[in-house]
Amino acid sequence: MIHQTEFLNRKRHQERQQEIIAFENEIPAAYQSDIRAYKNYLFETNQSISKESMYDFLNYCIKNERIKKTTFEKRVCALKRYIIVETQNSFDADENYKREMQYLRGLYQQEEYSKQTIRKGKKALPIHELMSKINKLPIRPKAICLVNLITASRPSEMVRIQIKDFDLDDLSVNVYLKKQKVYEEKRLTLDTVMAIQEYVKKYNLQAEDYLIGSILSNGNHEKYVSKEITTRAYLNDLKKWTGLTAYNFRKTLVSDMHERGADLATIAKQTGHKSIKTINDHYLKVSNRTVDKFLP
Repeated sequence: MIHQTEFLNRKRHQERQQEIIAFENEIPAAYQSDIRAYKNYLFETNQSISKESMYDFLNYCIKNERIKKTTFEKRVCALKRYIIVETQNSFDADENYKREMQYLRGLYQQEEYSKQTIRKGKKALPIHELMSKINKLPIRPKAICLVNLITASRPSEMVRIQIKDFDLDDLSVNVYLKKQKVYEEKRLTLDTVMAIQEYVKKYNLQAEDYLIGSILSNGNHEKYVSKEITTRAYLNDLKKWTGLTAYNFRKTLVSDMHERGADLATIAKQTGHKSIKTINDHYLKVSNRTVDKFLP
C-alpha cells in the first residue's frame, strides 16, 4: 500500500510539472498570424529565430509594410512570446531590447510614418438610436443584443454565458473575462432582464443552456440547440441582426456612461477592463457629435 501511494504521489507530481511546462510554452492563438509573418520573413531573408532578426523584421514592417502602431505593438507581444518559447531566451533586463524598442517606436513619431498611428476603431453610436434598433428585433436577438450592450461584453465572453450565470432577481450576470481569466459580476437593466425572461420562456431554456446557442430553422419552426458557438458565428449573427459589431456595442456603452457622469472605475467595473488607462486612451475620445454641438 505504501509503495502504491508513493507511486501515485510521484505520478501526480510529474503530471503537475508537465502541466506547468505546457502552460509556460503556450502561445495564444491570436499570435499565430504574426508569428507566421515573422517565419516567412526569416525564410525569405535566410535568417534564424533570434532577437536580432525580430528587430530587423519589425523595422521592415514599419518602413516597408507600413503597419499601424497598434499592429506593431501586437506583433511585438507575439514575437517576444514565440522567441521565449523557442529559444528560452528572456527579454528581462535586456538593455539592448529597450534600446531597439525605443528606436522602433520612435519611428512612429517621424512625419514619414506618423499616419500609421491613426486609429479608426469601431464607433460609438447614440445609445437611443441603438436601443431603438435593438427593441425592434425578435425576442431572441433582442435579448442577446441587450445583454451585449448593457454588459459591454467582448464576443469571446458573450458566447460563454449560460443561463445559470444570470441572477435575474439581483439584476446581474457573472461573465467570464477570458483575457483576465476571472468571472466578473455585471449589472443588468430591468428591460434587459424582462427580455431574457421572455427569451427563456419562449425556448424553454435550462440552467446549462447557453445564452446564444444555435437555432435550427425548419419553415416557421425554430429549434434551440444548446452548444457554445464560435465568436465568428456570433459576430456574423450580430452583423445580420444589427449591421454592427460587439465593439460598436462596447464603445456605445462606455461613451454613454461617461457622458452621463460615470467615473472611469465605475465604467471599468461594468465593461471588465483591467486598465482604466485603456478606457481613457482608446474609448473616450471626444466624439464628432460633441464637437458638432459647439460649431456655429
